[in-house]
Amino acid sequence: MQASEVIKAWGKILKGEPPSLSIEITKECPLRCPGCYAYEPAHLGGEVTLRSLTDRKGDALVEGVLEIVDRIKPLHLSLVGGDPLVRYRELEVMVPMILARGTHVQVVTSAFRQLPQGWKDLPHLNVVVSIDGLQPEHDERRAPATYERILKSIAGSRVTIHCTITGQMMKRPGYLREFLEFWTPRAEIN
Repeated sequence: MQASEVIKAWGKILKGEPPSLSIEITKECPLRCPGCYAYEPAHLGGEVTLRSLTDRKGDALVEGVLEIVDRIKPLHLSLVGGDPLVRYRELEVMVPMILARGTHVQVVTSAFRQLPQGWKDLPHLNVVVSIDGLQPEHDERRAPATYERILKSIAGSRVTIHCTITGQMMKRPGYLREFLEFWTPRAEIN
């Protein structure tokens, strides 16, 4: 992050405007991860649940996200879900349009689907892949987004790996070292 971006963010904060925004563009996800917070009653504040909402799709989704971006003008936008790649057609349209508005974009995914190859060269786009530890634990929790499938999906791309560190991982000596030794040297990893 450049100093000018930090100053812009503080300027928005001092004006009472949010510098960043996260939009759940879909509730759909091909995974059924234990511990997923998305369907917990309190996830949306307790009055509305994710199951009671209807996803926008196609042009309605693209137009709805662009309307929010144009109204709020965030400096940074996270597109999350479910898994945003469920709406890959819409993402391929909306991500370049959001970037053209000067907003940095982050797409958080399990990488169950091939990433669009054109994304690698888009400035100010960060694709974050959620990994639940080393392959045995991850594959058990995140099937069908297994290590094998993720590696195929991110081939030729640039991604950031996200892993939540748990107490279970810390009980095994060297766990994080093994995790980093697997992911850090890969050409696709930021």
